[in-house]
Amino acid sequence: EAVPEAEIESFIESFHQVLADLASDAQMLEKCLRELSTPETISGDLQKLERYPLWTSEELPCLMRCLASEKGWFDIEANQWKLKRLAEDLGPDVYNYCRFELRRQASDGCTFAYRGFRCLKQAELHAGTSLSTLLLCGRQLNATNVELLQYSKLRSEEPIPCLFQCFADAMGLYNLTTGDWRLTNWQQAFGPTRNGDQPSAPGYSGCRLSETQRKQAANKCAWMYQEYKCWERINGHDLEPQGQDA
Repeated sequence: EAVPEAEIESFIESFHQVLADLASDAQMLEKCLRELSTPETISGDLQKLERYPLWTSEELPCLMRCLASEKGWFDIEANQWKLKRLAEDLGPDVYNYCRFELRRQASDGCTFAYRGFRCLKQAELHAGTSLSTLLLCGRQLNATNVELLQYSKLRSEEPIPCLFQCFADAMGLYNLTTGDWRLTNWQQAFGPTRNGDQPSAPGYSGCRLSETQRKQAANKCAWMYQEYKCWERINGHDLEPQGQDA
């Protein structure tokens, strides 16, 4: 027995206001709901979907895998993301934001797709904010576009002095009282980490310099950039050889 069409269409009509971050996927969502729901479960499934922004795990199993597959981003049989297609469709900033999550393969393809899809939706918000903040800081420091491009490579000395401090302050990467990292904000700014550390995980505690080390640095910009380099190295970015051009 088919899922009542009027019930789904009524929900989809209000869906744009309830779930703004998935609104562009409304038609695909309707198709996936028809495939995954039954007349007996559709009412409860729609109620679960209304809580989507609050999900901590996928409450409608395999829904995100279906959506990602419909968009041509996820290969269900191979259980992997189509990385090239994602980069082409969403752009390098969004793709790079989720690069680790999209490769953190799991035997459960539905969970794997859910984590990746949620990350991509977050990236559409946070990656743009990070980029615009970086560009704004660059303008404040009178950096040229060429200099900003140089910044994409990890150097031993900061290519644009104090750019990272400007960015960190604007993004709230540090607790201004204690000087400790706000790891949740770091992850929002740069995307999920290579090791999948949770905000409470101590994986980056070694990157935080001691108070003595911070005081011994040339200035605040210097120790902040040093800590940023540590974050990048843990996430697989090596220092560029000294003197190498972009």
